[in-house]
Amino acid sequence: MKGCAFHWSQAIWRRVQTEGLTEAYRRRGAIFRYVRSLMALQFLPAGHVKGAFENLQRRASTQATAALVGYVGRQWVDGASFTPADWSVFRQEVRTNNDLEGKALIVVLIIIQ
Repeated sequence: MKGCAFHWSQAIWRRVQTEGLTEAYRRRGAIFRYVRSLMALQFLPAGHVKGAFENLQRRASTQATAALVGYVGRQWVDGASFTPADWSVFRQEVRTNNDLEGKALIVVLIIIQ
């Protein structure tokens, strides 16, 4: 299974909330652009993610953004569980697995009728 654009963005958003960046994000200023740049990493070719991530890492200007980018690095870029090749959706025709989740629900509903 390849990455899912929706779930990747959701994971980043939840960490934004954990780090207390929600209000700053909603003001649509620098924090908004920074978080959106992190969320956009998934659209790069897997081989380009590390360089783009390191650029974002250097731009972390607050303790909260440093914690956010630290999480992304540990969990998604340099982690033991996932690598950019696992979650990059570059050139994927289907970039979410929500269509699969919906189809699975339909099958379950048909079976229980």
